Amino acid sequence: MNNNFSKIKELTLPIVTSHNKELIDIKHRKEFGINIISIIIDDPETFTMDIDEVANINSEILDTINDYIPDGYYLEVTTLGIERELITDKDFERAIGKYIYVSTYQKLENAGNIKEINGYLLEKTNEEITIEALINQRKKVIIIPRAAIAKIRLAVKF
Repeated sequence: MNNNFSKIKELTLPIVTSHNKELIDIKHRKEFGINIISIIIDDPETFTMDIDEVANINSEILDTINDYIPDGYYLEVTTLGIERELITDKDFERAIGKYIYVSTYQKLENAGNIKEINGYLLEKTNEEITIEALINQRKKVIIIPRAAIAKIRLAVKF
């Protein structure tokens, strides 16, 4: 499978790039006894991708790599999703002004002694992030050290 993975990656990369997208990863997983090869792509400028665009990229990739997919495997092309985790500096920069979820290792005194906060990412530096959140029904600007963040991701506001 490893040889197939490297060939799949080699053949997939130019297709994804031709659509001005970024190849994030290729993974293998098993769901309900079904082997799945998952190609994860992203738009390098925005967090959004049109489902028709993903379907077109999927078709092109399948046409190109079909001979390298082992029997009993299915192929899927997917994105990181609407509630994707923020990992790289570029992710943080693209998330400025967006609604996010942050969980911290310990309770934050400046946020009402809570560990989970939803709010808008206002700013980020190498050391901290600044968010605007509703704490006890009042808007509050909260500075969170990046070292205190257990998880940070985009969130959907209802």
